[in-house]
Amino acid sequence: MKKKSLLLVVAAAIFSLGLAACGGSGSSSSNSASSLPAARFKPSAKTPSWQKDKKHSVTLTWYVNYDWFKRAPWGKDAVSAKIKKDMNVDIKWVIGSDEKLNTMMASGKLPDIMTFDRTLAVAQEAQKFALPLNQLSKKYDPYFLASAAKPQTVKWYTKSDGNIYGYPSFSYTSDDYKAKDVQGDQTFIVRKDIYEKIGKPDMSTPQGFLAALKKAKEVQPKTDNGAALVPFSGTALDIQNGGDGAFGGTLQDFLAIAVTKNNKWYDRDSDPEYWTWLNTFREAYNDGLITDGQFADNDVKMKEKLTQGTYFAYLHSNTKGLNEFMSDNNRRNPKEEYIAIDGPKNSKGDTSTFSGGSLSGWTNTFITKKTTDPQKAMELLTYLASKEGTMVSTFGVEGENYEMKDGKAVFMDETEKLRNTDIAKYDLKMGMGNYWFVSDDAYAISKGEQPATSIRQFVAWAKDKTQPRFQVEDIDPTPGTDLARSLTQVNTTRVQTLVKVIKSGSEADAKKTWNAFLKDRKNNKFTDITAYRNKQIASNLKKLK
Repeated sequence: MKKKSLLLVVAAAIFSLGLAACGGSGSSSSNSASSLPAARFKPSAKTPSWQKDKKHSVTLTWYVNYDWFKRAPWGKDAVSAKIKKDMNVDIKWVIGSDEKLNTMMASGKLPDIMTFDRTLAVAQEAQKFALPLNQLSKKYDPYFLASAAKPQTVKWYTKSDGNIYGYPSFSYTSDDYKAKDVQGDQTFIVRKDIYEKIGKPDMSTPQGFLAALKKAKEVQPKTDNGAALVPFSGTALDIQNGGDGAFGGTLQDFLAIAVTKNNKWYDRDSDPEYWTWLNTFREAYNDGLITDGQFADNDVKMKEKLTQGTYFAYLHSNTKGLNEFMSDNNRRNPKEEYIAIDGPKNSKGDTSTFSGGSLSGWTNTFITKKTTDPQKAMELLTYLASKEGTMVSTFGVEGENYEMKDGKAVFMDETEKLRNTDIAKYDLKMGMGNYWFVSDDAYAISKGEQPATSIRQFVAWAKDKTQPRFQVEDIDPTPGTDLARSLTQVNTTRVQTLVKVIKSGSEADAKKTWNAFLKDRKNNKFTDITAYRNKQIASNLKKLK
């Protein structure tokens, strides 16, 4: 989900030129929905319009800006078949990446609906190509604002002109946190068999951490396939592009380092607790407890090693992404399953704190000004964002894929078995979790959604450690700007410096290297970046009132 800065610069330029040149997506000078076709009936805030609009058939084109989004043809899996039956709508998927999105924007030939990352430059100019969802709701489907959309999310996304143009996936509100309908996505896992063999030690302190790694290597020097056991590793680094894996924000979350102090951005990289653990990892590397594979292997390679039980302990930043690999490992040798335990903590032993989800969410979905059927497009967004639609997209069809027990949805045995044994076939046949574009994940959790069995304990471990961080959402400079390019350079240098620190032969050399990085950031406009972040934090706090 990281963007290439060069593409974003091109995107901003092409997008602006394209709109001006072709009059395409920006040809409607007004953002008002008053010029759109009249509603096919009188809509009601109490009843979703799709329930009254079943006779009208339409095919909508939906662009998703992710190459990996490959799904069964619409209507072939259980979820899309149910949506098609309920709404009498077909979807033609168009899949692409940033380059294709830029070309599409420049041409002005837009689909009915578009979904892409909310941080893209084009998302910031949605009023040029998208219809206001609040006006579409008023004209065609008042139920969207009355019941389907989350009020806090709508307020957060409402622009200065009073309109909301895009609706997010995976938006979590303060109400969701209060209801504990959030899940952490960070974990520290160990191979249970080895952990028990070495006496279930406390690994939350630097001393306990290093001692446990050494004992693990002693009692289990080899894996089942004869490869050397790797005592510790973490989410893959992207050294060339500034991806810190689990060694940046994830580690800082485990150490419960604040993200703001006195309503100002806090420099977690300069926190002494963070340094203590960077130096701990340096010691681990020098003792052969972290291998060079940490700096050479990509994410796929490292997860493949997890399926072989290669790592004793693993610090990870995307728990849900481990599902398939944990399932493969457990099938290979059930006695070598991984479990989540308390990982690195600060010197006070404070409980780790994670963001269970953001108010901004992940992607934004827009209905474009080129839509062929604005009413049906609005009805579809309402359907997917609503409680009823969330139940369908998450659990499938009641009585066929799941049943309700004590107010919670429980998958039928056949569905649950397929989910935990063949995730590829499950996705193709069932489609649960595939249509997440305006997903209300918190409601799904409240109705019983659980992770796959292979990672369920991981998620449960993190559940009581989540806290909202709305004040620091979207505070980095807009992609494509000079400040954003400077921040990219800072982040890239940061990861390269992390590698140097961990590989340093002495604490003195490591400390010198890290301090030099912290100081040299100023040469990349880091003072201006900090000022920008503080300005955005102030704006966020104002919106949250």
